Amino acid sequence: MVTTPEISRRALLRSTAALAGAAALGLNAGRAAAQGKTLRVLLAGDPFYYAIQGLADQFKQETGIELQIESISLEALQARLTSSFISNQPDADVISVDQMWLGQYLESRWILPLNDFIKADKDTDIKDFVPEVLYSMNTWRGQVGTLPVATYGQCVLYRKDFVDAAGVKIPEDGSWSWSDYLDIVKKLNGKEFDGKKMAGTVLAGQQPAPIVHMYTQLAASSGVRWFKQFPTGQWDFTPTINTPENVEALKLFLELYKNSPPEAIGYNWFDAGMRFAKGDVGMFYWWTPYSYLCRKDGYMSGKDSVVADKLGITRLPRSPGKDQVVSIGGHSLGIPSNTANKDGAWKFIKWATSAKTQKAMALYTKYGHQFSDFARPSLYEDADLLKIYPYLPAQIADLKRGNGKIVRPPCPVYTTLEGIYGLNLNKVLSGDTAPDAALKDTVSFFSNILTGNFLIPYKQPTYDDTLDATKALIASLA
Repeated sequence: MVTTPEISRRALLRSTAALAGAAALGLNAGRAAAQGKTLRVLLAGDPFYYAIQGLADQFKQETGIELQIESISLEALQARLTSSFISNQPDADVISVDQMWLGQYLESRWILPLNDFIKADKDTDIKDFVPEVLYSMNTWRGQVGTLPVATYGQCVLYRKDFVDAAGVKIPEDGSWSWSDYLDIVKKLNGKEFDGKKMAGTVLAGQQPAPIVHMYTQLAASSGVRWFKQFPTGQWDFTPTINTPENVEALKLFLELYKNSPPEAIGYNWFDAGMRFAKGDVGMFYWWTPYSYLCRKDGYMSGKDSVVADKLGITRLPRSPGKDQVVSIGGHSLGIPSNTANKDGAWKFIKWATSAKTQKAMALYTKYGHQFSDFARPSLYEDADLLKIYPYLPAQIADLKRGNGKIVRPPCPVYTTLEGIYGLNLNKVLSGDTAPDAALKDTVSFFSNILTGNFLIPYKQPTYDDTLDATKALIASLA
């Protein structure tokens, strides 16, 4: 979701490639998880990692356990974990688990379900989590597999002084459509301001993952769904993305690109966010961590950007006649089944995801307040945090409209499907393919892949995975 120049991009990871990559990393029995008073923690290198690293001494003071924390790229993490699980060679006691891996990890028994840990531990305060977050990121077939340590929604960021000078009014309550959004982008594009020629917006156009992360928010708001029936009811993975609604959404996305810097076709997550921080972009929509990241001139630089005190933040546009659906992503913590230090791992997860620690992470000042990715409603009402992060009410309002299982559904072979989708979306931006042809090609590839992996027709047991089911699960564990 949030990547740095030092962290390589997510790639298409099929099983053989994942194992080959893990072997190249030299994983062996010598990397076995630490025992007793030392806990090995393996994380993705997003902003939450820096805050946790900075607070490691607090965990030691509270528990007597010393932390060995390592962060790596998401693709390297997946390869390394896959090798550890298949070889049954312990690598870490606590791990970052992407929501797209959760079903595979639980069904393969690579990580431990947390239901019993939560139920036996009154300090977890499982009711103080946004249900939509746990539903999107942490539950699979009635089990809690992980707990969220950094939760991302999406929002709109804009340069207030430029927007005011252009005579444009941006609603603060989300009462605008995607057509309204495009119209404003066009009004901003090409204007001279502060000695610069301004771009109306900026996109993350790089394929496969970044462009899918950005585009699917627009598509989901427009009523687009990937499959005929998933994750609720009787699962049916027949692709449904080649619809008039998606064609129109993709045409709008292409218009947004035409009002972006041309090089945005190759921008990843971080490239897009930090281009806005340079001050020559009017507005864009993206993952919520950029609400604080764009205030700095580089990743964890600690130095203010040129838009630091000029940053406006508001809620996403909607599509008329469609229910708003907000993308939810981020990072969660799980316990590998092959660790010998399960109790220590649970202590860390409970500590790192607690309201107390999450607030301390938000107040951590080494990099200048670079964390507001909460999953607990209580923190969105905290007076100390609201002074630093005044956009929190809008952030939680959109989280409560979130559904990560619809926007980017965590189905089997998701990574392969994402690769196909991202490639074809990128071809539209480059002008190689028209939107309707790109979606037609995508559905054709989807159908072949899903059929080849025995997902069409789907004959395995399904699970009526509704938000109400997650709410009932929370109540049963509280």
